[in-house]
Amino acid sequence: MSFQDVGRGGRSTRPPQRRGPQQGYSTQGGAFSSAAAGNGRSPPPSSNPNNNTNSSYDHISDSILQYQKNVALLERMSLKLHTPEETPVLQTQYTLQIDVITQLGQRIETQLSAADKRLATMSRSEAAGCRTTHVKLNRDYRMVEQKYKNVMLDVRKRKGVAE
Repeated sequence: MSFQDVGRGGRSTRPPQRRGPQQGYSTQGGAFSSAAAGNGRSPPPSSNPNNNTNSSYDHISDSILQYQKNVALLERMSLKLHTPEETPVLQTQYTLQIDVITQLGQRIETQLSAADKRLATMSRSEAAGCRTTHVKLNRDYRMVEQKYKNVMLDVRKRKGVAE
């Protein structure tokens, strides 16, 4: 199970759906590059606190998926840096992509921290079910974050060689 599996109910893929910037967050998911995914409808309200916890993990999972896709895009851009294919437009896109990834990383850190605080307030039996998901999402985020750091390090190394 990885962050891509959270909230899917056993489905192997989700149809891509887009939402506008002012619409509510959806647990129906999808991927994003700079725009978030979803159908714009929020889930029905529930009195079950575990449903709200699962919904927050769905949001974290979607955010990590967004982060992963943006890191992959940055990696593709970085391969053109310090080569004859480098253009001023590519430099601008690369800088903006770093900003997007930084913002996503901050959002994920905040979401994981909030989920960790919620776990601390749950009873032991309630927390047991959520803890595994929390640990897996945290691990998956850290793996993608390390990939981002490796891409940045590789760019710095190539820049030093190119000069």
